[in-house]
Amino acid sequence: MLVQRTVLFFFGLCLLSLFLYGIGTNQGFMEKTQFMLLHITVMVGLFIGVGSLYGIGLDLWLVFRKKYRYISGLVGFLCLGSFGIIIAALGSFIMVLTEGNP
Repeated sequence: MLVQRTVLFFFGLCLLSLFLYGIGTNQGFMEKTQFMLLHITVMVGLFIGVGSLYGIGLDLWLVFRKKYRYISGLVGFLCLGSFGIIIAALGSFIMVLTEGNP
């Protein structure tokens, strides 16, 4: 339960930072602010990925102990983990394109 809420919290933070980055691109935020938002997005995406891996391992352990109701949580963690890793890779790619390798 705690792992699910933590991953969902990081998912919300990731969506918020992506939203602010999108708004900032149209509103003309300073370059350092945009870079900071991308960096936050990458870090939160990685936190989502790591938390989801832990959740996947925990749900697999529970499924193997004959508690099949955790299969839906396993699918949810797979989706959120994929989202987090893709967003982290995309944010890193944009950072390298705009600023070079920091």
